[in-house]
Formats: sequence, structure tokens, C-alpha cells
Amino acid sequence: MDFARRAVCGLLTARPKLVHQLPSSETRRGGAWPSPRSWEMTLCLVAFATAAGSSREVLSLLVRGTVGDGPGLELLASLDRMDLPDPEAVLADPAGAVLPERGDLRQAVLDGVVDAVRRRPDRARWDAAWALLVRAVETGAPDLVVVPATTLASLRQEDWDVPASIERLAGVVSLSRRADRAADRAADRAAAKGSVVTGSGR
Repeated sequence: MDFARRAVCGLLTARPKLVHQLPSSETRRGGAWPSPRSWEMTLCLVAFATAAGSSREVLSLLVRGTVGDGPGLELLASLDRMDLPDPEAVLADPAGAVLPERGDLRQAVLDGVVDAVRRRPDRARWDAAWALLVRAVETGAPDLVVVPATTLASLRQEDWDVPASIERLAGVVSLSRRADRAADRAADRAAAKGSVVTGSGR
């Protein structure tokens, strides 16, 4: 129940307009919409579903069926973020960190770790973050590390040696950037070709 209460209360504290949204039409009032009563029911359903080990699909149906699609999806996103590992725990043991399989959640973990280093930079934390990025490349989509790696590199202080692990990421970052530039060039060529065709048809 505590997990569910933190999730619901956290969302409603951040998004107070979601506490009560009476639909404007009579038809929509017959469906699911957010109110203090429906949020209380949602809290109970989340607690029950979590304790029962229900799938995400079942949890999604329960939540959206109680407070509506929009608020329900926001709550599900909040629940996902609550399940993410603490950045400080990850920095303390990057080799033992369990990264999420889902790309958006994995990206959130990597961004959170880099942000933690930015807020309290020191050499050991910086090295630990690089170790985590290498692990992320080895166990998932390489493109997810491009932005965190670029940000982490910008945090380097003059007396910090570049860790050898960065070499394992250099190719990935460079390849991703080349792919992005190639995609941009292809899009520019397609746009130019389209304008020529349009112009010739006049």
C-alpha cells in the first residue's frame, strides 16, 4: 500500500490539476475520470495488483479504467520511474547494476546517473559512470549512450585521466553521429528533390 500511496500522491502533488477533472459532457461523465474518489480506488487497485504480481497490461487496464486514459498513463509512467534504481546505488556498484530492458527506462537510468555526477562531481564517480555506460552498450541499444556519454565527457576536469573504457564507447558515439548526419543529408536531398518536382509541375 505504501508504494501505491507514494505513486499516487507523488503524481497528484506534481500535477494537482489531475485531482479532479469533471468531464464537460454528460456522456463522458459516465466513463472513467479523475476525482478524489476514483484516485482512492486507483490507489487500492495499484496496491492489490502490485501485491498480486499482476502484469503491466492488467495494471494499465485497472488504472485507466478508474481515472481515464490520460491520467492513468501518467500514473503508469510514474510507477515506472519509481522502479528505477537509485543513481547513487548504481554509481556505488556499476558492475552489479541491473539496467531496465525498456529503452526509455534505460535512458532514464543513464541520464539520472550522469546528472548525479554533474551535481556532485569527483573522479571516482565519473569513472563509475563511464563503467556503467560501457555496460549499457554491451547489454542494450548502443544509441542510448550517445547523449549521456557526450554530457559525461563535458564534466571531465583537467586533472582527471581519461579511462580506458571510453575507447570502447568512442566508436559507438562516432558511428551514431555519422548515422545521424547521413540521415539528415538524406532528408535534405529528399526535401530538395520534392521542391524540384513541385516546382517543375507548375
